[in-house]
Order: sequence, then structure tokens, then C-alpha cells
Amino acid sequence: MSEPELRDLVAIVAAMEEEIAPLRERLQSPRQLADGPRRYTEGVLRGVPVVLAVTGEGKRNADLGIRCVIQKCRPTRVLVLGLAGALSAELIVGELLVSSEVMEEDTILGWPDLQWLEEANLRSDYELGRIITVDQILSTPDSKLQWWGRTIRDQPAVADMESACFARVAIAYNLPYLIVRAVSDSATETLPAFLEDCRSQDGRIDRRQVMWKAFWRPRSWGILFKQHRRMRKLTVELADFAEGLIVAVA
Repeated sequence: MSEPELRDLVAIVAAMEEEIAPLRERLQSPRQLADGPRRYTEGVLRGVPVVLAVTGEGKRNADLGIRCVIQKCRPTRVLVLGLAGALSAELIVGELLVSSEVMEEDTILGWPDLQWLEEANLRSDYELGRIITVDQILSTPDSKLQWWGRTIRDQPAVADMESACFARVAIAYNLPYLIVRAVSDSATETLPAFLEDCRSQDGRIDRRQVMWKAFWRPRSWGILFKQHRRMRKLTVELADFAEGLIVAVA
């Protein structure tokens, strides 16, 4: 007797709940799945079965989180969504960047499934570029310029703290994957320096610490409010883009 074929199931993964919340609202027939302390949401998006997973920020959480959802739900491909900071000056806030390659600092980990992107034939504007995963929040133009100087400057680039882990695990499980990042801050913008101090040992950003430190630094309020407004807008754009990719699977 032949083994039953695995159903097509797309795991849509993000580090933060905010990055995936607009997509969660669009699911049909949502169902919560428990995996110890972790929670996933299964449902249907544009006729395609999907499972949504939030891993938490930082490399350690990203690595463990994506391993757990793959082992629990056995998806057939992975789509990563989220925000990132621009390293190259040509990228402007609000642009979407689809990874042509993923790097952890100076090491190339692998190449995403660009055939999936081609099959989707999206009309949305996006850039192909390099995603570089770093160990800390790049909060100054100088820190971003330093990383931009370390890469081959042949294509646009952004920095985040999780994509390399997502890519490494997807490759280990032989799963096709794509990573889409929305640019939340430009290469010339400065973020509050205390954000890095608000990260816990596992890499998560402690929102209460952010609020407490910001309370004593009124000059940071405008920047933080601006970033919050951007996040709400950009995550909707990410959800729209994700739906276009999902249609290609149907």
C-alpha cells in the first residue's frame, strides 16, 4: 500500500505577533493548535491551508520556534513575514524586499525559492535583495553603514535578527521558503539607543522596559509613535503580498 500524499500546507512565520496579525484576521475556518506552551493557528487563506506561527524575536527564539511548527504541523513550504531596517540608501520606508539570498553576518546560508515568486506573477512592487541577520538592533546610521560596507554592494540589503535562523531550519528540513521584509526604518534614520537594552536574554524585546525607558526620555516618544504607525501600515502590505504568494500554491 502506498503512503498517502502529504497535503499542501504553508507555514507562515513571523517573529512578532504584530507582523502577522492582519493576516490572522483574514483566515477562514481558523483553529487553534496547542504544542506545549506554543500556540499556532490553522486555517484557510485564499483556498490554501496555512498555519500561522509567532516565534518571538531573536535568533534563539526564531530557531526553536520554526523547528517546533515544522515538527508539529509538517508544512510543505515556509513563508516568513516581518519588518527590517534598510542597510542600503536606495531602500525607502515602506518598500517590500524579497530575499534573493540570506546571510548570517558574513556567511551565505542559502537561496530562497524564487520560482515560487515567479509563479505568483505578482503585480505588487517589490525589490529583490539580500537579508543579513545580525545580533543586535542597528539603531544608528553609522551601525547600518558599517554592515552595508561589509556586504557585496550589488543589490539592496536589509538587516534583521531572525531570517538566517528561519532559512537554516527550512533548508535543514528540505522545505522551499521565501522571506519578505517590509522596510520599517531607512539607512539614515536613528532609533532610540535604549531598545537594545530592552532585550531579554533570549532576544525578545520587553515592551514594558521600552515603555519605562521611553517615559524618562520624552524625545524618544515621537520616534516610537512613528514606528508604531509604520508597523500598522506595513503589516497590512505584508498581508496583501502574502495573499498573492499563497494564490500561486492553490
